[in-house]
Amino acid sequence: MIKNIAKKSLVLALLAGVGFTAVAQERVYLIDGRDVVAKSGTGLCWRDGYWTPAAAAADKAGCECDKDLLPAEACAPKMAT
Repeated sequence: MIKNIAKKSLVLALLAGVGFTAVAQERVYLIDGRDVVAKSGTGLCWRDGYWTPAAAAADKAGCECDKDLLPAEACAPKMAT
């Protein structure tokens, strides 16, 4: 009986741990219900707590929001080959 309770407790603890694992952030700007970057009244993009210049360069809204902070080649239009 004690082994059964211990097993159930262990499984419950493992499942709880899985629920609290961190999910990788794909977006570093706040997104509204329309799937658009949320902006302030002055037109500035709202960043979340995971924002870094490197993450902004990888985000599809990075050039729209922080073009002056990103490398020029990150926001340059792709050349047709």
